[in-house]
Amino acid sequence: MVDNIFNVSLSLSHSGKALNFNSQTSYQSNYRYYKSPIDADFSPLDGISIINDYGKNWNQVKVFTQELRFSSPAETKSGFNWTTGIYLFYQHNPVKQTTRFGEDAMMLGAQDKNFSLINTATSKNEGTAFYGQVNYELTQKLDVTAGLRYDYEQKQQAILGEYQKDPDPNPLFDFRPDTSAKASFNEFTPKLGLAYRPSSYQTLFITYSKGFRAGGLTPLSIDPSQLPLFAFKPEVSNNIEAGIKNTLFNRRLILNLALFYSNVSDVQVPTLLLPDAVTVTKNAGKLTSKGAELEVRSVINGLEVDYSFGYTNATYKKLMISQNNTEVDLQGNHQLFTPKITSLLAAQYSISLNRKQNLRLLLRCEWKYLGRQYFDLANTIDQSAYHTLNTRFGLTTKKVSLMFWGRNLKMLNISVMPTTSLRCI
Repeated sequence: MVDNIFNVSLSLSHSGKALNFNSQTSYQSNYRYYKSPIDADFSPLDGISIINDYGKNWNQVKVFTQELRFSSPAETKSGFNWTTGIYLFYQHNPVKQTTRFGEDAMMLGAQDKNFSLINTATSKNEGTAFYGQVNYELTQKLDVTAGLRYDYEQKQQAILGEYQKDPDPNPLFDFRPDTSAKASFNEFTPKLGLAYRPSSYQTLFITYSKGFRAGGLTPLSIDPSQLPLFAFKPEVSNNIEAGIKNTLFNRRLILNLALFYSNVSDVQVPTLLLPDAVTVTKNAGKLTSKGAELEVRSVINGLEVDYSFGYTNATYKKLMISQNNTEVDLQGNHQLFTPKITSLLAAQYSISLNRKQNLRLLLRCEWKYLGRQYFDLANTIDQSAYHTLNTRFGLTTKKVSLMFWGRNLKMLNISVMPTTSLRCI
């Protein structure tokens, strides 16, 4: 695989008594292709392969973004802070890919052999967003935050499917005529929050926000049951978070606790179609995610201890998918890649060896735990809960550091198991 990535960005900023200004401009290009055909049937047969080396006019994604942001100075005597801006983007994605059926294709269920299906698609996506947020101190103890964002995205796609029979290199006919479609999506997403400080070391907060992910158009696939250029809906979420932040014992102990609830409608579920490896997105149902997060940090005489704990219960309240030409109800299943429990305990100790040279010995150890997580919507493919032990230690100065680190350590009989990774940097 050849993967050429080019990124360039320009940042301009200005700070003044009246306002601050920031401009972010970026351009990204990703040209990815395979020099040789990819085996798509996972067997030694000359069955199905994927070809996508058609030159730089194809399979090269180009994206341009521009953001202009204005905000009030960081410190204002009025207790009123504001931020506003505009965001623009443009994406061009021309794709040309061939699914070739070789000499042994009929052994894999194909009705013919030595032919190719050539899929050509050109996608253009563009969008803009306007946003603004204000924070105002109603009293010395109570702050209110209000924000509003408007998103607009337009997506268009042109497709062409051609049939080519070996040894003639020219397409014989179109199995999917040249056609195109366009879809646009827009949404207002508000935000509202309150923060109350009963004392200088304690803050209570509650925040509501609405999330938005634009819809799109399904790509062209060799699967005749998957209609191309089908518009799927945007994904919208309503989110509430409330919690408390504490700074105790002269900042030696920080204790934060937050509760959250999120309700997502028209959940977008991507499905990988084989053998041409095309991803089709559909609106599958509704998702509810709720849980809690805990953060504890203590710093005493060079010893830093950090602990974070998260509990997430993310389940589908409605989930209908197609399976073997029938609809299957997977209500109650868990969201993908979302363990119920996440936990991290880290301890770091720093000792001064030479104050003049600022030479210090640093020792750090981490214990990480991840609960069970699922990799498919049916929740039949999963990974059991596991934990890892990581460490880092070495010498540091103002200009030079010599550190050793190990990840995924497993100690047994005072020896390091083969899973250890130890390097000097």
